[in-house]
Amino acid sequence: RSIHDDTAAAETVFDTQLIRSSKPFHPWLSSEMRSNHAGETGAVKIYEGALLALNLRRTLRFPPYSNSARGTQYEDNLRAFAEEHKESEQGHLDLLEEVLDVEEHSVMLPAWRVSGIALGFVSTFFCPRGMYLTTEAVESFVEEHYGYQIRRLTDEIARGGKYATNNNNSCKCDLIGKKELLSMLQHCCEDEVEHKDEARERAAEGPLPWFQW
Repeated sequence: RSIHDDTAAAETVFDTQLIRSSKPFHPWLSSEMRSNHAGETGAVKIYEGALLALNLRRTLRFPPYSNSARGTQYEDNLRAFAEEHKESEQGHLDLLEEVLDVEEHSVMLPAWRVSGIALGFVSTFFCPRGMYLTTEAVESFVEEHYGYQIRRLTDEIARGGKYATNNNNSCKCDLIGKKELLSMLQHCCEDEVEHKDEARERAAEGPLPWFQW
């Protein structure tokens, strides 16, 4: 995908006030949304860590990639990949922060931020290809995580529709808010799957072996 495509995806508009109208969420959904927010926070930091590593590698002319034209191009491509996907993940995070109040955030956010930066930095600094492998692994987990929420919420909406009669406006509003939330989660999941697939393709391009000292 092009950077333009990712920018457009990140700017997809959802009615977060409509989603908020369906709160308080059921405990299972409240827990999942808190996890989503923490995960997207960590994802942004992973890409920030990767960019820090690439900047340091360029400064130090760190081998094996930084000392050749092919290596420089490889790292430039990775830099564009990290910047593009960081912007996409930030878009997800912004949506979640519009839906959730501060007190609904995980108390472990500082740890998520530090671990995200560390993972992105270590994955990239010694072997830039490692960032693609890390992205694929992380996004595979995130796909399963979002997938579970989408399936369960879809089921709740289907069951809730039976009670959304003309005489039950509260139930109808809750149902509409949940549908909007479902669309938002599907959007985020689709982005993550595309990130995973792109990372897998780029990792398969090499270079091999990982460490060319």
